[in-house]
Amino acid sequence: MMKDLKDKVVVVTGAASGIGREMAKAFAERGARLALADIDLEGLRAIREELEAAGRAVYSQEVDVADADRMEDFCACVYREMGRVDVLCNNAGVALGGCLEHLTLEDWRWIVGINLMGVIHGCHFFYPRMIEQGGGGHIVNTASLAGLVPSVGLLAYTTTKFAVVGFSEALRPEAARHGIGVTVICPSFVLTGISRNARIRSIREGESLEEGIKKSEEILGKRKYTARSVAEETVKAVEKNRGVVRICPEAYIMDYLYRLSRALFGSINTHILRPGRNTQPNAGG
Repeated sequence: MMKDLKDKVVVVTGAASGIGREMAKAFAERGARLALADIDLEGLRAIREELEAAGRAVYSQEVDVADADRMEDFCACVYREMGRVDVLCNNAGVALGGCLEHLTLEDWRWIVGINLMGVIHGCHFFYPRMIEQGGGGHIVNTASLAGLVPSVGLLAYTTTKFAVVGFSEALRPEAARHGIGVTVICPSFVLTGISRNARIRSIREGESLEEGIKKSEEILGKRKYTARSVAEETVKAVEKNRGVVRICPEAYIMDYLYRLSRALFGSINTHILRPGRNTQPNAGG
């Protein structure tokens, strides 16, 4: 467990917006030092300036997590600037909606590169150095409810998030040998801004992509569960060394029902995918 985060070094990818931005703020409020990465340089600069104005120590770097060389360089720079890493949050992610027949191989390379390989790259470069430095640590991988329960219209996204959950659960006992905890975060429908960078290949006939995204964000904006809620749960998970963290009531309910009757879920999903029904995804974790 890591009950005291004061002066700990926390790495957060995807820190320019959404859950990653709120994670950075939540850890900073506990006195942590931050190393932030994102491909969105403007957003990254904004969160760095906000945290520095509050008196926090921050290192930031423009990084594409899908690029192994860039991630290797980021890791080296963080250790050079900060000296160690105590918490690694592999949070960067994108969404991709559509059924298999509408997806291109480039779509698959894009989402797998960021959502799955981004997590693997982070662990590949930081984890060995965390072991070497000693003193334990913690790894947080951001997945989704879609990593626990198959989501209609989100085939590729679901694939990557199931992989992240499996990777994290398999890594947890390995990392425990070195005093390193592993948490996988599985939020349900939360307004994070991820839909703004999403690719949607199949939406309701007569509705534009922009209209669909706007409707999704209007609905999600009325919910009490926000990116900040996810960030607070993430910090608590690190402090208590929790494994799989389901966030939002429906995450618990849907995961339980799916485990109870996968056949029932299969029938429901088949019904939803009838011709003429909407398969556009909502913004989520």
